Amino acid sequence: MNPPYRRLVLGVTLALGLVSAIPGVAFAANPSCGDTLMASKTLSGDLDCSGYGGDALTFGKKGLTLNLNGYTIWGPAGDDSYNGVYTNYRKNVTVKNGTIANYNIGVYSYYTVGGIYKNLTINAEAGDTNDEGVYVYYGADNTVHNVDVDGAQYGIDVEYSANNWVTNNTVTNSYDAFYFYVEQGDHVTGNHATNYSDEGFYDYESGNQVYQDNHADAGTAGGSYGFDIECDSYSTVKFMNNTATGNSSYGIYIFECYDDYAYSSFVPSQISGNTANDNTGGGFYDYYSLQAVYTNNTAKRNSDDGFYFDYPGGITFNGNVANKNGDDGVEFTDMGYGSYGNPKSVKNNTANRNDEYGINAEYGIGGATGNVALNNGNAPDNCYNIACN
Repeated sequence: MNPPYRRLVLGVTLALGLVSAIPGVAFAANPSCGDTLMASKTLSGDLDCSGYGGDALTFGKKGLTLNLNGYTIWGPAGDDSYNGVYTNYRKNVTVKNGTIANYNIGVYSYYTVGGIYKNLTINAEAGDTNDEGVYVYYGADNTVHNVDVDGAQYGIDVEYSANNWVTNNTVTNSYDAFYFYVEQGDHVTGNHATNYSDEGFYDYESGNQVYQDNHADAGTAGGSYGFDIECDSYSTVKFMNNTATGNSSYGIYIFECYDDYAYSSFVPSQISGNTANDNTGGGFYDYYSLQAVYTNNTAKRNSDDGFYFDYPGGITFNGNVANKNGDDGVEFTDMGYGSYGNPKSVKNNTANRNDEYGINAEYGIGGATGNVALNNGNAPDNCYNIACN
């Protein structure tokens, strides 16, 4: 018969052995608020940094992963200038799978290449000014995927970098939901901007961007533009299958996204399959996007023009639909200036039941075929200076 102390030691030993054999048991303690990570970490519970005056966690080496593991990093209440996670120049770092709340910037990707930020929920603190969900500043080849941001001034902000992938994210209750500044070659796909007070997607002085399958709905916040794409000079945009609705100005605004005639190696902007409906302003507004190709886009029930083109030199406008808009279905203006003047092709478009003209061409467009315009406000003159019906 074993003495009592031997039975106790044996019981403890067996218990420890059984626990160590259970899959998923985490013995590593959470990092502390303000830590610099020198190894990958998986949280084992919420990290409450509400009483700490600084960044919650900072990467100290490249190639690390911070797995929030379904937990939350809590920041301080009220207005602050701190980051939930700061990448600190480190390459190939990952932040994933959890929530970051109450920080000025949820994830600050600073001079980082190859960062991955995915499966995150970022909640801004009420009263925190100029806060951001994910801020990518310089660097390249970063991925922001499946991130939900609520209440931030700027939901996802990407500046001075290149070849980033911003995919399947949702931003609600923001000022500018998605903000891009002097970017090159980003892919912006499958994102949703809802209830913004300024713009759903704002892109300034960027080049060769790709926008596909994104949605911008201003909701009750009264946002001005669904998409405001202002290209860098002599660069273009691929803009496909995006939707803008409920904006107080134009749903989709394309500004100087053009291929200059002197640069034959450039590919013209492609604007295809997009929808701009029910905007208090107009549907599409294009300024000076020389040689852009507009195909199979739809503008319906907008309070101003369905499509408005200012300096439409060399553009192709084929197979588009503009119905029930509050002014012209399609308007071409500021033409007649040599190679920067008239469109290249205006064919097979439909413009019905608009309040003014179906298609209005200020200086006249020749060679237009297959356009149908019926029951517009100026009927029987459904079109002005362009053949239709």
